[in-house]
Amino acid sequence: MIHSTNSDDNCAPVEGKIPVAVIRPLVFLRRFLLCSLKMNILITVGGTQERIDAVRSIANTSTGALGSRIAGCFAVFPEVEKIFYVSGPKAILPQTPKAQVVSITDTANLEAEVRRLLAGYAIDVIVHCMAVSDFRVSKVTTARRVASAGLEQAPEVDRGAKISSALAGDKLVLVLEETPKIIGLFKALAPDAILVGFKLMDGVTQAALIDTAYALLRENHCDFVLANDAQGIHGDVHVGYLIDAGKNVRRYDTKEDIAAGIAERVRRELL
Repeated sequence: MIHSTNSDDNCAPVEGKIPVAVIRPLVFLRRFLLCSLKMNILITVGGTQERIDAVRSIANTSTGALGSRIAGCFAVFPEVEKIFYVSGPKAILPQTPKAQVVSITDTANLEAEVRRLLAGYAIDVIVHCMAVSDFRVSKVTTARRVASAGLEQAPEVDRGAKISSALAGDKLVLVLEETPKIIGLFKALAPDAILVGFKLMDGVTQAALIDTAYALLRENHCDFVLANDAQGIHGDVHVGYLIDAGKNVRRYDTKEDIAAGIAERVRRELL
């Protein structure tokens, strides 16, 4: 069942009467817990860039607009002490003093920083919304070299500097290899952290989107996954479906609603 944000079951009034003498201690207890908790959040945003040569790269186009809003929503919670904001090149940065920006470039750099942060800090929540490249360049050669020696034996083009335009008479051949799946690292390195994954697809049915996102959740032991389709992202509209481990689904229609929904749902899970 898909719930809309304008009919939140969790905000419905409690049926029956609860004595004030019971309510007040519970309210004070909740306030005490909120003030005494100190939480660290790790958010990955933007996209990675995989190097071709010294001046060219293969890049994802994610801007970090949603990730920066998520950071902003967590930052208003008094119990949140620090937000480690792992940011791809040119990603939008959050406007909060609680954020510590960690800049990365490619997937290998991202993996190294994730391992460093999770080894060095107690992280309570991980929100992995970065668009990580599925492939990186393992070799650059030319069509003539491949024709002469075969792909495996073809000599590589020097990628230490800008690839020379003298090769313009030939066709460049880029050999790609898979990058490691960063989302699979989080629960292995921080098994007690709440993990929110993201799944972006393009032009699929709602059922296929949710099923695929739920499979990602189960495979990587996520607590939640935000599923979205590129066709549902335009202008001020950003349709997203937040899925939990029970395959309960809640729909949001803007980046602001998604960010607030993730932050509030994670907070309720912790409390």
